Amino acid sequence: MVSGELDAVFGNMGYRVYERNAGAVRVYYRYYQEGFHAVLAVDLDGEPGWNAAVQQTTAERVQGAFYRPQEFLSDFPEGFPVYHVEVLTLLYGTQPERIRQLCAVCRDTWGYLGESRRLLIFENQPGDFYGLAAVLENMESGSRAAGRAKIPLVTIGLVAVNVLIFLLMELFGDTADAGTVLRWGGLYPPLIADGHQWWRLLTAGFLHFGAEHLVNNMLILYCMGDRLEHAVGHGKMCVIYLLSLLGGSLLSYGMMLAAGDYAISAGASGAVYGIIGGVLWIVIRHQGHYAGISTKRMLFMLLLTVYYGFTSVDIDNWGHIGGLAAGFCAAVILYHGKYQKD
Repeated sequence: MVSGELDAVFGNMGYRVYERNAGAVRVYYRYYQEGFHAVLAVDLDGEPGWNAAVQQTTAERVQGAFYRPQEFLSDFPEGFPVYHVEVLTLLYGTQPERIRQLCAVCRDTWGYLGESRRLLIFENQPGDFYGLAAVLENMESGSRAAGRAKIPLVTIGLVAVNVLIFLLMELFGDTADAGTVLRWGGLYPPLIADGHQWWRLLTAGFLHFGAEHLVNNMLILYCMGDRLEHAVGHGKMCVIYLLSLLGGSLLSYGMMLAAGDYAISAGASGAVYGIIGGVLWIVIRHQGHYAGISTKRMLFMLLLTVYYGFTSVDIDNWGHIGGLAAGFCAAVILYHGKYQKD
């Protein structure tokens, strides 16, 4: 990867370049939430003397400098606070073994093989840097463009299918009516247990009670599905969605049978919770940060939605829990991240 390509990548993410005349070492930075994100990009092919000691000294110097931006950034506004400076070192070039050795002893360091467009994130390193990993992983390359989802086609398709089915139900009936939902394939335990209509475990996940129910699920599906599909690809996204849907339906069905309390159940909530569970695993796999999402943020969102479910009426909480568990487990099996073991 040449410096010009890096300029384009970081420019699209809102970074600026500092030390343009520093040869094979460049610093990309952006001011964000009263602090700086800085990436120290080093062309190892052009820096034969670069080693761990040099890297540590340089990274510390960069971090210290950005705590005093007015001293070297003439356009930095007076009075703007700087409470944190985070520095990532990106080693790029054609020397994978040298990159591996440096990553083994240096902190906050990634590698990038320019010829194969391959990002190397070792297990002792941060899994993401505010969305940068996904951008580098998905750069245009003949050898790697096929493996990753740029446009979330599956997510868009699932949203479209749910909306289309809802419109058809409204056209020929009333989506707020339980009888209409049941006729279109809603989940009702006696019809499954006694009537052997097992297909309802699947079809119920594409039906919704009213527009509000649909909109809430589709908004979360698109927002979370986009991130998950970007990480795992189209095929695995589809698998995780369907397994989550079935996991939610099965647990809901089983708990209603066990309690002897039957209700007509429908909605994509189980599948949506499964998508959230999948994203949670992606974030955990990337050591707590991925595409601007942290583990704490994901857990807080989950706790909030689960609390809302258990304090509201007419919510199929077992369907949510079943979908969440199925989606998380499916992601654990299907996604192993972009890591090279040290």
